[in-house]
Amino acid sequence: MISHASVVPAQRSGGHVVPEVEPVSAIERYREVVALAGESVERMRAADRARVRRLLERLAESQDRMAEVIDQEKLVKQVVAEHWEAVVRLLWEERWFGMTTVPAPDESVPPRDQRDYNTAVELAYRALEEAAQKRALFR
Repeated sequence: MISHASVVPAQRSGGHVVPEVEPVSAIERYREVVALAGESVERMRAADRARVRRLLERLAESQDRMAEVIDQEKLVKQVVAEHWEAVVRLLWEERWFGMTTVPAPDESVPPRDQRDYNTAVELAYRALEEAAQKRALFR
């Protein structure tokens, strides 16, 4: 049994009288410490469960976004391939223009919103179509 033990050592009390604490048995103190440790562990587990829930939500959101981006990439590649085939048909009569396969993407282009790139592709294709139609009129 711990009797008359103070929680503040005498040298730390600054000369003030330290109130006496009621005696607590070692078993009771052990139970208090174990209970505190148990409460702490349960609080940590609850915090971990909440963190896991948030991380799983974020993971699901990122997986959904990746699926959207992959679908968007497939669509853009399909549109570019269709535009390229149409350009080849438009310029087939132009023997001076050497047609090649679809060029590789230009990786040096600064990153922007995909809609900007889609708009640029569409505008370039429309301009080419208009130019080809005007040329056909003058032939």
